[in-house]
Amino acid sequence: MPQIRKSKRLGQHFLNAPQILEFEAEAAGVEGKTVIEIGGGDGRLTEKILAKNPKKLIVVEKDRRWAGFLKEKFGEKVEIANEDFLENEQKAEIFIGNIPYYISSPILFSIAKKDFERALLMVQEEFAERMVAKPRTKEYGRLSVTSQLLFRIKLLKKVKRGAFSPPPEVDSAIVLLEKKSSQIDPWVEKIILALFQHKNQLVSKALKHSGMAPKAGLPKRRAREMSPEEVVELAESIRP
Repeated sequence: MPQIRKSKRLGQHFLNAPQILEFEAEAAGVEGKTVIEIGGGDGRLTEKILAKNPKKLIVVEKDRRWAGFLKEKFGEKVEIANEDFLENEQKAEIFIGNIPYYISSPILFSIAKKDFERALLMVQEEFAERMVAKPRTKEYGRLSVTSQLLFRIKLLKKVKRGAFSPPPEVDSAIVLLEKKSSQIDPWVEKIILALFQHKNQLVSKALKHSGMAPKAGLPKRRAREMSPEEVVELAESIRP
């Protein structure tokens, strides 16, 4: 292993647990598929993915030091893209990665715009729980609604912080995503934001607080009690 210092600025915490790396590669279903790994780091997950016989593996690694290491380690077996994943336009059927937690949302919404089958991501545990949260729970909010409108989501496994080097300050979780939609209608997105800024208030009050004139016939419910589909129905019912 090269003596490359892990970058705090880039959120580099590398997974040390071989059994979890194996689980990720298996659960992603990469065999015979074109795969993009988000942030290859020291190549431990890359090795596990290659062992599952993907059709093609592209590793997008922003840190030029680790990109150079990966090129040297894997040679022709892997295509290395030394750039920010958020700027990468390459196509793949599968996305996989233990992603930097500070940019989890941008990565999530970037993936949603792509044409893909599955995405398997290691994210902060709290972030994962908010993604899959149900109405009337404390975790349920704007992220829950937007995530569930864009993806079918499964929380596959929780991972303790000690499985990483260096250990992050939080525990993690592995989520599996299948695409439902590429984007959310801007009007619907506006209503989601308005409602969940005041999710414990009645819908009429939440909209009023967000500067929208209340309309007759609004449900006498709170945003936190409404499913993603019900939020969309409400948005359509008050569309100008």
